[in-house]
Amino acid sequence: MHNVYCKMRPEDTIDFHVRYAWAGIARQYGQLAAQRGTTMAMGQALLNIDRSGTPSTQLGPRMGMEKTSLSRLLNNLEGQGMIERRADDSDRRIVRIHLTDAGKKERDRARTAVRKFNAWITEHLGGERTARLLQDLQQLNDLIVQYPTRDALPDIGLDANNDSNAA
Repeated sequence: MHNVYCKMRPEDTIDFHVRYAWAGIARQYGQLAAQRGTTMAMGQALLNIDRSGTPSTQLGPRMGMEKTSLSRLLNNLEGQGMIERRADDSDRRIVRIHLTDAGKKERDRARTAVRKFNAWITEHLGGERTARLLQDLQQLNDLIVQYPTRDALPDIGLDANNDSNAA
């Protein structure tokens, strides 16, 4: 079984195609956002803010962003007048992010762009294949969480890596 993986080319791996597909999607969304003077990350943030406001502590995990990057993004959105921060009505320690009217308009543009892109993909793949792809990606995400990372690499002696400059 080990020999099968030794001969595997990058394009034979799942992660290669997932990463390549995501890079293409991000490039498409990035180009659309740039036409509006925004970024894909800004659109993604606007799409993840609930009508009743969203605590910034929930926004980062939803978007897969670290606190520093999220803070910079939120400052940028606030500077452009798309969001405002307000203390939670029931717990003043919680700060909720709310969309302004400008933010709602930009969110609607981002939502339209995402829907059009997904409709275009569905039109070209077909409804059944698109549904199967979504189901497979959801299952892939479930499996990734279950992957036993600690068992991924076999114990290898230092002298086993003949093609390395490692000490």
